[in-house]
Amino acid sequence: MLYRRFLTYAWVALLLTILAFWVRNPAIFTEEHFALVLRHWGPWAMPGFIIIALLRGAVLLPSTPVVLAGGAFFPESLPLVLAVSMAGILLSATFLYRFPGFAGYDSMLAARYPVQLAKLQTRLARPEAMWLVAAWSFMLVLPTDLICYAAGLVRMPFRRLLTGVIIGEFPLITAYVFLGAKLAGLLST
Repeated sequence: MLYRRFLTYAWVALLLTILAFWVRNPAIFTEEHFALVLRHWGPWAMPGFIIIALLRGAVLLPSTPVVLAGGAFFPESLPLVLAVSMAGILLSATFLYRFPGFAGYDSMLAARYPVQLAKLQTRLARPEAMWLVAAWSFMLVLPTDLICYAAGLVRMPFRRLLTGVIIGEFPLITAYVFLGAKLAGLLST
């Protein structure tokens, strides 16, 4: 249990460090800056994009800037950008789904809020809950990470969670990839 606590504290420290960087210099976390960084990486740009797209969810960075920059910087590889972006989102969803049980927060919150969690668990255990996750994932103002964490907290069937995330996120990510490519085309002319 000690290693779980250590990993949790290390993860929180990493999140707080990133938040501090973002507060001090928000320009670092824009699509333009991300594309500039990739441009300087030369032949390592695509591997760098893949690593960032897959790992950004672990530090709760939004996917939108990464996906837009991927579309802008790799317009010749849009299917790959789309696939990598979706893989990153699904990896993030899996991480957040598994995290409450790994860190022991599910037991702690179940002891503290048994009635509320029982209601949430009942709602998310139903087959139609997949559509709730899909709608939540599709809404631009709602963080998909939050529904993934809640689903893990109440042990929603994992397959339904991932299906809902795919249904909700795929149209958005597709639009972001093409929008990024279109913006790059407009800026280069």
